Amino acid sequence: MSRRNYWHVYNWLRRHYIATGAVAERMDLLEEFAELESGEIDEGIAEFELAIGKRKREVVPDGKEHT
Repeated sequence: MSRRNYWHVYNWLRRHYIATGAVAERMDLLEEFAELESGEIDEGIAEFELAIGKRKREVVPDGKEHT
């Protein structure tokens, strides 16, 4: 059995977004990927946000902008 990683988080977020039109909540990710460390989840979130263009203005995973 293979271990899940940030790429699985990214794909889960992508599928959820395509199916619902909404970005999943962090709590949903923590439940779904309870075996992963939070850093691994953050990497998946970052990859997803890059893919949908959310990080163009340097938005971080917690939703706060860098100043």
